[in-house]
Amino acid sequence: MKKQVYSLDMRFAAAALRYGRRHEGLTNPNPCVSALVVVTVNGRARIVGRGVTGKGGRPHAEVLALQQAGSKAKGATLYVTLEPCSHHGLTPPCTDAILASGVARVVACTADPDPRVTGTGFARLRAEGVELSTPVLDAEARRFHAGHIAAKTRHRPHVILKMAVSTNGMIGRKSGGQVAITGPEAWTYVHGLRAVNDAILVGVGTIIGDDPSLTCRLPGLDGRSPQRVVLDSGNQIPENAKVLTDKNGPDTQIFDQQSCESILKALCDQGVKTVMIEGGARVASAFLRAGLVDACHVLQSGTMVIEDDGVPAPLDLMMDAATFEQIDQRQLGDDQLKLFWRRD
Repeated sequence: MKKQVYSLDMRFAAAALRYGRRHEGLTNPNPCVSALVVVTVNGRARIVGRGVTGKGGRPHAEVLALQQAGSKAKGATLYVTLEPCSHHGLTPPCTDAILASGVARVVACTADPDPRVTGTGFARLRAEGVELSTPVLDAEARRFHAGHIAAKTRHRPHVILKMAVSTNGMIGRKSGGQVAITGPEAWTYVHGLRAVNDAILVGVGTIIGDDPSLTCRLPGLDGRSPQRVVLDSGNQIPENAKVLTDKNGPDTQIFDQQSCESILKALCDQGVKTVMIEGGARVASAFLRAGLVDACHVLQSGTMVIEDDGVPAPLDLMMDAATFEQIDQRQLGDDQLKLFWRRD
């Protein structure tokens, strides 16, 4: 993989994106924007203000960063992960706060596709003489804000598919029952994904075979469990299933005879911006074939082999180079994570 040389703008834009992770999954209905105010003194750049969209969507990141910077914002550079808003909602426009602060330059990672914002935030800053650099780390920012972008441009949530597979490409056994395919590091990674997604979706076969709770069980994050969604066209879900009886988790919504696309639209209408599909193979294949999966998280076991009655994973669809681009690969204990992202 070719090594990328990062400019100063790219370094601080990347820092802003990293800073935004602290409220990832907590800012709905607004996107999780993050912002940094940077000043240069004696040729050395340093951060004097930080902000990330507050839990529940307010206050906005730019306002928080500028407030922290105070008078130091005058003549500084503001790095922001998404185009600043220019419309009056429940709060005044962020462009007002930027202009009032005396910031000389704004570096924005990507544009906001929200019809109330798109292009107008940039236009106002330029019209008032603020130097503007955009896009910077556009692909990375679009991935970070994928839920917001999908809701505004495709009228559905951003969909990720997580699948743990054995060394020989199986996701479980036809005879049913849970199979520990990957190790503790992968388990932690998966529950981290649950904590930052709005909903988790499975087919009723997974409920019958594994009886999962579908909650986040990382210490300190038990309150971050996503809404549970089960696809059950034949009213087969057992009354004692954990997703129905576990009072520690969020509500469970059951869909019957609906298309994948209509299910996603219904969830989007409810405010769901990110959906994580965890199984099984039939549900995963249906969403993949419908072209509704945006990212695939493939967790490949380094030790587990499932023989005889194994259920094959739809790896040909998940790793289809014409549809998905591999953007990351890393080791998680004995297992390996491969991350694929839908090509534009």
